[in-house]
Amino acid sequence: MGAAVHSLTQAKAYRAIQARKTPKPRRRTERMLERTRAVVEELTGVNPTKSAIWMSLRRRKAATLTQKFCAYAWRSLHEGYKLGRYWDNIDGLRNDRMPCLECEAPVESMDHILRECRVSGQETVWKLAKEIWAETGLEWPYVTVETVLGVGLLTVKDENGKVLKGRTRLLQILISESAHLIWCLRCEWRIGRGRDLSQLHTEPEIRNRLRAAVSKRLRIDWALANKQAYGRKALNARVVEATWYKVASGRESIRSDLVAPGVLLGSASSRRPRGRNR
Repeated sequence: MGAAVHSLTQAKAYRAIQARKTPKPRRRTERMLERTRAVVEELTGVNPTKSAIWMSLRRRKAATLTQKFCAYAWRSLHEGYKLGRYWDNIDGLRNDRMPCLECEAPVESMDHILRECRVSGQETVWKLAKEIWAETGLEWPYVTVETVLGVGLLTVKDENGKVLKGRTRLLQILISESAHLIWCLRCEWRIGRGRDLSQLHTEPEIRNRLRAAVSKRLRIDWALANKQAYGRKALNARVVEATWYKVASGRESIRSDLVAPGVLLGSASSRRPRGRNR
C-alpha cells in the first residue's frame, strides 16, 4: 500500500530506494574480497563473509581503526585509487604513471607500494612496527595488502586458543597505522614533492612519523578510558592496559610519560577541565 506521507522521512525514503536498487557486483571488488577472505582465513582459521569484511571497516566500538584508515581500506577494496593498471588504457600517461619507474616495476599496485617499493618508506615503517610488536614476545604475521584490508578481523590468541583482546587491538592498530602512513608517504613524495629523488623521506623522519601516530593512538586510548568524562561510553580500562602493556614502556617505541600511574584508569587528577580551553 506504500508509506504514510505524514510518517515518511527522507532517511526512510532513501533506504527504501536503496533496498529496491541492487547494485551490480564489480569484478575488481569481488576479486579483492575473495583474496582478502582467503588471507584472513589462513591467519585466523575462520572464513569471513563479505559483509563481515565491510562491517569491520565501519565498526567504531573500542576505537581500534581510525576513520581515515577505513576510508583508505574501503577504496582499496574497490581498487578505486588511480594507480597501476588504471592508466593502462589512457594514452600518453600509460608509460609514465602505470609503472613504478624508481623500482623498475611494470605495475605500481597497492601491494607493491605497501611491501616492495623503495621510495614509499615501507621498509622502515614495517621494521619499526615489528620492533614495537617484538615487545609483546608474540610472532608478527606476514603482512600483505589483503592482510591490511582485513585487519579488522584479525585476532591474536594464546596457547589455549583464547583471544587476547589487548594484543588483538595492538596488532590492528600497528598494521592499520603503518599501512596508512606508507600510503601517505607515497602520495606526499609522488605528488607533493614532484617525484624528486633528492626529497625522499629520510629514515629518521619516517620513524618519527610512525612513533607520533602510535603515540597519538595511545593518548586517545588514555583519554577515552576516563569514566568520569565519558561514563558508560568510556573504553574498558583493562583492555586499554592490556593493549599497551610492555609496549608503552619501550625504549624508543612510544613515549613512556603518557602512561603514568593512574592515567589509563581515569583518575580524578586527569579529569578533563571545563570550558572551551579543555
